[in-house]
Amino acid sequence: MQKQLTLIYNTFIACNRLLLLTAALLIVCLPFTSCQKDFNVKVKPNTPKLVVEAYINNEMRTYNYVILSRSLDYLSLNFESTPVTDATVTITEGERAGDGYKWDTATKVQLLPIPLSGVPAELTNIYFDSRLAIDSSHALLGKPGKSYLLQISEGGNEYSAINTLLPPVQIDSLTTGYGYNDEEDSSKYKLRITNNYQDPDTLNNTQIFFYRFSENRNQFGWGSFSGNRNNSTGTDELTNGQYIRLTQSRGFVVGDTVEYHMASVTRDVYNFWESFNNARNNGGPFATPVTLTTNITGTNVTGCFSGMSLSSTTIIIK
Repeated sequence: MQKQLTLIYNTFIACNRLLLLTAALLIVCLPFTSCQKDFNVKVKPNTPKLVVEAYINNEMRTYNYVILSRSLDYLSLNFESTPVTDATVTITEGERAGDGYKWDTATKVQLLPIPLSGVPAELTNIYFDSRLAIDSSHALLGKPGKSYLLQISEGGNEYSAINTLLPPVQIDSLTTGYGYNDEEDSSKYKLRITNNYQDPDTLNNTQIFFYRFSENRNQFGWGSFSGNRNNSTGTDELTNGQYIRLTQSRGFVVGDTVEYHMASVTRDVYNFWESFNNARNNGGPFATPVTLTTNITGTNVTGCFSGMSLSSTTIIIK
């Protein structure tokens, strides 16, 4: 009986202490909840920038193009002003000459925002070689070892970029393994792709990997590859000269056909896409800021001229 009374007493004291603590917290919080003050945060307007997304590759002529748009002020609602459709865009082939470049003016091609089959009609700010519409076999195609000069004239401003197509690193083979059932649909069994290739015995080789499969096969553009530009990237800083067996993290449904591309790129291109992916996945405006690199020269401009030497193959997942 004495133990029961002691337990009841201790419980009573504990409950009263809890009530006192709750009351104290309410008293402390009351001044903060009883008054309000509006804060007007002034966001300084930013200077709009020309955004350049340009590509030159050695395998797919339709995928040599330039997209131009204008960045917006933070609070702007005028989304219709973002595409840039009235620029003059050219690409000229050349080669390294000492510390500079020698450009072959006879190869200079003007790119125009023309409609093409397979390209969404609403994308009016993509500039192509016009020969794609009439004689695609002679349209612009990059050559490994050659350098390319991109020039843009828009709004009274001049912009340029230079990129060199490296010798492509060849894919030896693609193999599959590491299977698992899809989390959302257990009836789908997926396998991961392993890319087997020999890394050259030269430091600073960098690759970007793209894949086209059932989910994005009917979409257009480099951004539609491998889940809307969330590309896997790699360097050889720790694997220089080694034989590489690189397994992609994404799984593919058994029976699907995958078009796989390994793009050898210069370090400035690799750095841009790495910074792009970091900015894309940084957690929003309150996360740590990410600096977006660029290889475009000019005033108030950002983006990248990506020269990509492709090694490509197709695999059926099984």
